[in-house]
Order: sequence, then structure tokens, then C-alpha cells
Amino acid sequence: MEATLLLENARIRTLDKKGTITESLAALDERIVAVGSNRDLATLAGRETKRLDLGGRTVLPGFIDTHEHLSDFAEMTLEVDVSPNRVKSLSELLEVIRLEADRLPHGEWVRAILYDDTKMAEERLLTRGDLDTVAPQHPVIVAHVSGHWGIVNSEALARGGVEETHPDPEGGRLGRDKATGRLNGQLIETAFFRFAEESMSREPAVVPPFAPEVRKKALIKASEILNSAGITSVTDALVSPSYVNTYLDMAAEHSLSLRVNLLVSSFFLEDLQKLGLAGRWGNEFVRSTGVKIILDGAIAGRTAALRDGYADDLENHGVLVIEKQDALDTLVDRIHRFGYQACIHANGDMAIDMALDAIERAQKAFSRQDPRHRIEHCTIVNEAILDRMQRLGVMAIPFGSYVWQHGEKMTRCYGPERVTMMFAHRSFLEKGIKVAGSSDHPCGLHEPLLGIQTMVTRQTSNGEVLGPNQKIPVAEAVKMYTVYAAYASFEEHIKGLLKPGRLADMVVLAKDPWEVDPTMLGQIGVDMTILGGRVVYTRS
Repeated sequence: MEATLLLENARIRTLDKKGTITESLAALDERIVAVGSNRDLATLAGRETKRLDLGGRTVLPGFIDTHEHLSDFAEMTLEVDVSPNRVKSLSELLEVIRLEADRLPHGEWVRAILYDDTKMAEERLLTRGDLDTVAPQHPVIVAHVSGHWGIVNSEALARGGVEETHPDPEGGRLGRDKATGRLNGQLIETAFFRFAEESMSREPAVVPPFAPEVRKKALIKASEILNSAGITSVTDALVSPSYVNTYLDMAAEHSLSLRVNLLVSSFFLEDLQKLGLAGRWGNEFVRSTGVKIILDGAIAGRTAALRDGYADDLENHGVLVIEKQDALDTLVDRIHRFGYQACIHANGDMAIDMALDAIERAQKAFSRQDPRHRIEHCTIVNEAILDRMQRLGVMAIPFGSYVWQHGEKMTRCYGPERVTMMFAHRSFLEKGIKVAGSSDHPCGLHEPLLGIQTMVTRQTSNGEVLGPNQKIPVAEAVKMYTVYAAYASFEEHIKGLLKPGRLADMVVLAKDPWEVDPTMLGQIGVDMTILGGRVVYTRS
């Protein structure tokens, strides 16, 4: 046998239960065929073998992000960045919007993303009036970094048919000025989704979608960025039918440099059933294991559904997108019976309890072996919730780097006691709850190494340590994005470990995560990313 790829002189951490470290790995086409010493595997090299001398660098299984919004991230390259990295004030933000409006023909949409109201110098909310001033001839939408609300101008409200007398939609809110009661342009949860998310309604979104060919080019570019962070697989955590088509087309064209697991929006469950696409269809490049339900709001957006209210506003209990338990029960039961994972976005303890009620009722009504239902984010937990999750076999998919990125909001909004049970990686592990790493990118930061650093240190970007009781060892943090992440999508038999028979998906790191200062884990360089034995990224 002649290998197509041979890694030599490496520090290969296979991540098996023995903690095996070896120095050489051979792949034949997409699969690993051998791991061992340089001398033993040298016999597999032939004329056509690609040999890579890694000079002692560390090799891990390729990183897997179990909750990434790749389709949204791709479209970010087509939208205006107003993140805190680019603008520090509303005046700077509005100038960016004005310049974009001047560039576009009258009447075209101005689409901006990653606005963070808590990091603006003026310490007030962006409003419809602000946007009207700088872009009166354009509809404008500015999406919050949480992805769960945004601000629009008057022209955008008119395009969406939203008038002053409009009531709040079910599962959402229309923001109003406290003094006048007039619409201030803020759209929260379902009110925002109706404008911006084609995956959240069977009706067309108010903001028109991008053309398929534009999407494909954007997905290629976005995938390359994720490859540069060592990512070889993602779960795109909210997908519409049109994006299912786009991904399948790209797989057929061999233009994907990532493996993608699709969580199709629950709004299209009926379409899946009509097509007879029962759970877990697809191949090793594009597949689907779950149906996504959005139950409550966002942590960074302060709309998660909390039993006891927010620490800085006890009357505010957040937003339930699905307000009635029986409606959730019916939806989860349909997903469960059709063979999919119910992947329920639930941040707050109120929402998590509702999700667990629905899962428990579905399993009692129709027993399934190992359904692996998931609570996406699963942010604010308590001992009772942990016990129920363990008993029901429900997975947790918490944020990896939110403490680092959004730490300044956590204690103020949620209180010091709740912070100790947020992003509770250690508690999940100690209870025996299956858990995997995720970014929620672009709402969160995409780099797995930063997520690993945050789980190990619980340190914010300004150096504060939040909930040190939830720190976990480097070995467990790495497994969150490899071994445990593969399990989250029923792919533990082909991914997550470096052993014969597994896919040759790997990341080559400049340093060994086990041997660096934990506060510097996010600074480890990704030197190379390999997908199915093919190098898809090399650091220049």
C-alpha cells in the first residue's frame, strides 16, 4: 500500500483514551490508514506520496464547531461591519452607514451587522431617527451582535408594513420610545426574524436574499477563514431550504473546504416530512441530523427567558419565542418521531425547563434509542436542570468563548451567583452530561483555540475571572471541539480521533496546547489545516 499523505516528525496527539502521542501518520485518500513511528510508517511512502516533515509541531484532529452559523457568516462579507472592532460610538457607526448609503443606488437595502449597544461611547440605543438622518433614501437594517434583535429605519418599517399601531408579534416585541410611545426602530426576536431571517418563516423575509451564485462565492470565502482557525467541520445551526440546496450544489461541485451538518429550521419540518427525509440523511460532506427550534432569546442581547428576571431589571424576564408549552410539546414530538435530534435553542433557565419538559414527554409517548436531543447554548442551569438532563440523556451545546467576549455584561445583567452556573462546562462533565464546544459564530468569536482558552481560564478579555468553579483542564477543553463534538452529530465513528479508519481531518499547531500558558492558548498559531488528506490551509 502506498499512502497519499504522510506526516513525519510530528507530535501527534490522537486523543484516544490512552492519551497516545506518536510521530507519524499516513492517509490513503480521505482516510487515516496508520499512525506510529517515523520508521514504521516510512515503508508506506511511494513516488506519489505527499510527505510533510512537521519539525515537531503538534497535530490534533480537525476542530469541529457544533454550533456555527456558516450561512450567516458567509453573508457578512456582503454586509457592513459595525462591530466594536470597527466603531466605538454611534457617531462613528452612523458615518459608516451614511457612506454605505451614498455608495448604493437609492432604494437599495443597507445591511449592517455586529452592532453591540453595550460598547458604544454614548451609552444609549441606536434609533430609527438616527438612521433616518444618515440614510433617508434607503431601507436600513442594523443587526445586533446577538442575532436576536436589530434596529431599522422608517423606510425599512414601511417596507415591512409595520405601522405605529402595530401590536407586538407573538414571541417578539416592537421597541418604542418610553416618552412618546412611538416606534423607535428596535425589532426583537420574531419581529426581527421576520425582516432578516428567511429560515424563520415560510413567508419571504422583508430583506431580500442574496442570489445563489453570490452565496456560493461568499461561502467559499467564509469556509477559508474557518479553515485558517483549524476548523474542518461545522454544524450550521439554522438553515433554510434554499441554503440546503446551496450546500448540496457545492458538495457536488467539490467546492466545500468544510464538512457541514445542517440543522434545518423547524418552520420547514413539514417539507422534510413531505419529502420523506427522515433523520440523519446525507454524506460525509453535507448531512443533516437535527431540526432547530428557537425557544427564547439571547445572552448577549439580554433577551434569554429567566425565571427570576435580570439582575439589573428584575421585571424583565426575557422573551419566549414559543410562549405555550403545548405548542412546543407538539413540535418536539413531531421531530422526535421523525428521527431527528430536537436541537432547541434555550439560554435561560425558564426556557431550558420547557425544553426538557417537551423532550421528556416526547420520549415517554414514543421511545427512541439514543435520540441525542440537544439544548443549544444551555446557558443558565441549576442542579435540578443538570439532574434532568443527565436522566434524559440530553446534550448541552454551550458557548465556548462568550466569557472572554461578553464578560463585561455577565455579572451586571445576570448577577454573580448565576454567573457561576453559566457556560457550565465543568458541571456538565461532572454530571456525566454529554457536552460539546461551540462558538455561535458570528454572534460569538469563531476561533476554537480561543474557546479552549476561555474554558480553561474563565477569563474575560479584560482579565477578570468569572465563575472559576467552571474551569476545565486543557485535555477536556480540546475534546470539546474534537471527540465530544463528533458525538454531537452522530459522527464519533469517523471524526474526532486520529486513528486508522477515521477521516484524515487534522490541524497542525505551532505549539502544543498542553505546554503553553493557559492564558495564551488562543494565541497558538494554526500552521496547517488538512481535510480528508488534502491541505486546505497553510499559514504563509
